[in-house]
Amino acid sequence: MDKKIFLEILNKYNHGKASEQEIEMLHAYYDLFDAEENVLEQMTASQKDNAKQQIATGIAAQMYLTPVKKATFSLNRKWLAAAAMLVLVCSVGILLFNNEKTKPNPNKSQTAAVVIKPGHNQAVLTLADGSTIGLNDKEQGVIVQAAGLKVTKRNADGLVKYESDREAAPSINTIATPRGGQYQLVLEDGTKVWLNAASSIKFPTHFAGSQRMVDITGEVYFEVAKNKKMPFIVRTQNQQIEVLGTHFNVNSYTDEAKETTTLLEGSVKVAKLRNGAVQASVAKILSPGQEASLTSTDKVININPADLEAAVSWKNGYFKFDKADIQTVMRQISRWYNVDVKYQGEISADLFVGKIKRTEDIAGVLRILELSKINTSVKGRTIVITN
Repeated sequence: MDKKIFLEILNKYNHGKASEQEIEMLHAYYDLFDAEENVLEQMTASQKDNAKQQIATGIAAQMYLTPVKKATFSLNRKWLAAAAMLVLVCSVGILLFNNEKTKPNPNKSQTAAVVIKPGHNQAVLTLADGSTIGLNDKEQGVIVQAAGLKVTKRNADGLVKYESDREAAPSINTIATPRGGQYQLVLEDGTKVWLNAASSIKFPTHFAGSQRMVDITGEVYFEVAKNKKMPFIVRTQNQQIEVLGTHFNVNSYTDEAKETTTLLEGSVKVAKLRNGAVQASVAKILSPGQEASLTSTDKVININPADLEAAVSWKNGYFKFDKADIQTVMRQISRWYNVDVKYQGEISADLFVGKIKRTEDIAGVLRILELSKINTSVKGRTIVITN
């Protein structure tokens, strides 16, 4: 954003003439005033301090004059609530987009094609005998009952729950989501599992022996039921995660640069897998608030502080980006909206910060990018990014 435009909006704000969207923008800028990018770097230190004080005074006045809205307003500043927000921290500035009020460009090819909706609860359950059940079109109630196994589904949230006769031999089941899908299940031991788009989990109908082991692909969030006598083990292509009872997220998409395990609470041990074998010498213990990352070629596991909100934002119904490049943004959009992405020209070096609701149609998401000076068009189910 140009400095002149920013100061004009600030003046309107101080005279009570700023629109709701302009007010949201200034409030977001208030949280970024220590940054050294965009319009802020065009201002002197005194100009920045003065502008920050004016915005802070306006916020305090509004909260004081309208105490009824105080709780809502406070929540909006934290979540930037009704608006979906993106910030370009390299060259463009901060942009706010209210999807309920802003209409997509009618000249875009999106209007001539089928409307691309966001993902929803859908998955496929594959039983041990190879038979499949589409979970997206099943009604509430029992969907499998045979050989000591009972699988039930709640239609409100698509949750699948396993109950098994422990006297019967366990069999292996798989639940997989397509692009544009997500799903939840509760394993026989009480462990809760959330699957993001294009993900899968392979698991026994009940756990036997000295450990509880599952295999996953894509991105999966776990709330593991505690059982000190039987550790819970998650295996991906490149890592093995061992826990007793905890909450953690695993991102193991093959199109991402690395696999990442993020710990929210409890403790986990992350070890490297090579050709399916555990490399005991390459293992680390995570503490809450940390993430472990590695690639197939890494010789060590890297431990870093984690952005916990970003790690589980998909589970909570939104995307969160923290200085993510356009390709990282579009990979997530591609999986959730079941679209392909094509780039024409030089790929933008801008980085994005912000949040987008996962309930938005793709037209709204693309409008955010367009406001950020990223040119987009829709051809069938392909999003073309032009620079």
